[in-house]
Amino acid sequence: MYHGEFTDRKQEFSDACEWLSQEMGFPYNSTRMGDYERLLKTFVNPGAKAPTDRDLIDDFYNFMQAATEACQIIRLWNTFKDGQHKGLKDRIKHVMSGKSIRAEAIKKNVKGQNDDPARDFAFELNIASRFIKGGYEVDLTSNCDVVVTIGKNKLYVECKRIKSMKKLASRIKEASSQIDTRIGANRKNKYGMIALDVTDVLLPEGTVTATSDVRLYNMKIQKAITDFAKEQQEVSAKNTGRNVACILFEFSSSAFFSHEEKEPALVFGRAACMYRQASQNKKSLVLVSGFMNKIANQNL
Repeated sequence: MYHGEFTDRKQEFSDACEWLSQEMGFPYNSTRMGDYERLLKTFVNPGAKAPTDRDLIDDFYNFMQAATEACQIIRLWNTFKDGQHKGLKDRIKHVMSGKSIRAEAIKKNVKGQNDDPARDFAFELNIASRFIKGGYEVDLTSNCDVVVTIGKNKLYVECKRIKSMKKLASRIKEASSQIDTRIGANRKNKYGMIALDVTDVLLPEGTVTATSDVRLYNMKIQKAITDFAKEQQEVSAKNTGRNVACILFEFSSSAFFSHEEKEPALVFGRAACMYRQASQNKKSLVLVSGFMNKIANQNL
């Protein structure tokens, strides 16, 4: 758990947007990042007009969604701002596109599709960020979403955002097949990992939790993702091949923390659970055990 002032996060988001424009070459004002910058002023701008009772709920919901997305962009900025990663610019370009509010972005379009490529690319970079902050070297230029160097080993990571429970099995199977292709016939020192973002399944509307105990909220989101992973063990085992060493389940949420004796606070949670198959060989289990804790408990 990490604590900080919202004004600092707001400044970091501004710095991240400046980085997107100046270093990455993508003016952010006309993208969803520009929308977030404007929404973040709704409740923290001294000169802002107070919303009416009728608009308050919608305004606050949009504000919290913008703050959640801003935190994710800050995380990427903190990870990638100091170094040059080949393949980064192309992915960042996609991250900036799309609809601002996630609940709107995952709605099916006229073709019956609910694609949200902007957040798909953001999730890939989020997983890459976990490993970089854990001290590992990553490759973003491969056909694989993320390739991680862990000592003499290569970890091929395929990232999928699950937007419907009906698609869970097929998406896991698809990722497993992609890993088999990436690894090829020579399997020496090569392992696979599937990373699944199940936010749209656990929180399809991006619901904001109201709580008076931040630790209880933390326990709640950890239990939610752990229970989900346990409930899907059979699906996970049935649809993964021998090259998949583990599956990372992850989801993000936000909460409004109120306390009579303290100022209101915003809470942003990112919970994850690692699933490992009992059938995996010893080397595979040792590899996962070695990096698992290093990619956990990370601040923005």
